[in-house]
Amino acid sequence: MDSFNKQIFQAGNLAVLYDRRSREYMVHLQESDQFKSHIGNLNHSEIIGKPEGSWLPTTTGHLLLAFKPTRFQYTLNMPRVATIIYPKDLGSITTYSNIFPGAKVVEAGSGSGSLTITLSEMVGEDGHVDSYDIRQDMSLAAKSNLQTYNPDYNNVSFHIGDVSEAIPHHDVDSLLLDLPEPWHVVDSAAQCLKLGGTFLSFLPNISQVSDLVEQIKKHPEFSLINTIEIMERSWDVSGRTIRPSHRMIAHTGFITTTRKCIPRPKRS
Repeated sequence: MDSFNKQIFQAGNLAVLYDRRSREYMVHLQESDQFKSHIGNLNHSEIIGKPEGSWLPTTTGHLLLAFKPTRFQYTLNMPRVATIIYPKDLGSITTYSNIFPGAKVVEAGSGSGSLTITLSEMVGEDGHVDSYDIRQDMSLAAKSNLQTYNPDYNNVSFHIGDVSEAIPHHDVDSLLLDLPEPWHVVDSAAQCLKLGGTFLSFLPNISQVSDLVEQIKKHPEFSLINTIEIMERSWDVSGRTIRPSHRMIAHTGFITTTRKCIPRPKRS
């Protein structure tokens, strides 16, 4: 019964409405509000109480298909105060940084909160995420977006601070940076991570990656440096007509990782 109730739209929920051309409209459900569009209007009260996957008629007779948004949809449609990390990168970031249920994670560069939301879901109730930003407006925006997506979250703490000076956490499983100059954080990263912990940085420019890698190489407690770039292409599949989409999500950023280790013994 509880599982079914979670599928029912309630006031305060987000809903994504699809028209016959699969165009998406995201709405924040309130009893007295109304969705208005060129294909007719729909009272929010007619959505509230219905299960996901319902077809709902507008005032002009057009049918809208209603679902709760996936994390993918919410990430692309949520309010932004900074460039987001896109879904195509989020999956690889959490995989390469070894995020798992119960993990202790530090994030720097809260931004609009796309990574924060993903981390919160992946570490689960037994894990925790400490999210840092030097700007209060960024931190508040990330917190607001997380609260809208999951009002019941209890595993993320937001902080205003500069992680290049110090990271007041120890035995951290993963440290993830979305910062323009992550090479300034290498020493702090070594102090906060546990042995075997992962240090990951997301950067838009390869020259930034080069500067970061050179700094990591100088530190005796890091090894196994790796940099990747993710590209995503959709395919159009319609009967016997199968071809790649003309539009491709190519470069958005580089993902660089390294692992904390015991300093390598010097040769005798």
